[in-house]
Amino acid sequence: MYESLFDDRGLSLDRLRALLEVRDAGSIAEAAPGDPVRQSQYSRQLRELSEFFGVKLGRRQGKLLKLTDEGTRLSEVVREQLRSLQDFRSECRADSSDYAVAAGDSLLQWLVLPRVGELAAGKRPARFVTSSLRTHEIVRQLTDGKIDFGILRRNAIGSSLKMAPLGILSYCAVAPTSLIKGHKRPALREILADFPMAVQTSDGQFSRQLREITVSLGLVFRPALACQSFPQAARAVRSGLFAGVLPKIALADLSAKSHIVVDGGILDRLQREIVLAWSPRIMRVRPGAARLVEQMAKLLRLES
Repeated sequence: MYESLFDDRGLSLDRLRALLEVRDAGSIAEAAPGDPVRQSQYSRQLRELSEFFGVKLGRRQGKLLKLTDEGTRLSEVVREQLRSLQDFRSECRADSSDYAVAAGDSLLQWLVLPRVGELAAGKRPARFVTSSLRTHEIVRQLTDGKIDFGILRRNAIGSSLKMAPLGILSYCAVAPTSLIKGHKRPALREILADFPMAVQTSDGQFSRQLREITVSLGLVFRPALACQSFPQAARAVRSGLFAGVLPKIALADLSAKSHIVVDGGILDRLQREIVLAWSPRIMRVRPGAARLVEQMAKLLRLES
């Protein structure tokens, strides 16, 4: 079945690790920038692996040596097998396994980080590595096997991934009471038109939908502050100098006495269904992942 793997030299864990490092970096030069000795070592290790498998694993693209399709496919196989070996060793040593979880910055800060400690300290503890990534990058890294779990909107998930629903992420307009003149509670249109707004602009879908809402209200929307993430926009709102449109989960960081909240109505257009996503391969190569999926799907549920 596998005896022929031992007929020739050239296969080793060091060479397989080098293949993964080149795959993750994108090329040999990017895996060892400014280090010609290390680059030469990577080149030699890839050549030895190519000779062992009988296929070219790297090719020149200009001045860069990148993996071929066969090299990319092999790296995916290697990543899965090394993770299985790592999990087996952790189990034998009664140690906890490592899992990589990715989400947007707002979901990490307001949903994952406040709750993931319950998993880390459970009867069968696990260690977690979190990454703040854009939606398309989460999908790509789940598909490539670089991360184990992703938390993202449902309509970004393709047929190659599995998912469990976490609930609906809703949005609201938030204005500091320090900006409100008089005793009249401002409506949404007044907040968007008359208050200095701090707005998250890196989420293309959110920006487009918010722009459509302002147009439907007959407004020319010019935010006073453009932010890269919702946590940045929320911090600006907390300063008392800006209003904002934020996920409702951000309200945990805002004082109810110092801010007013407007939700529902036209803002419901911003709602998105959030899911926990993973690759089916993870269940085959990491037996503990099935249990973890069930726990995470319950623990990370969005409150309705």
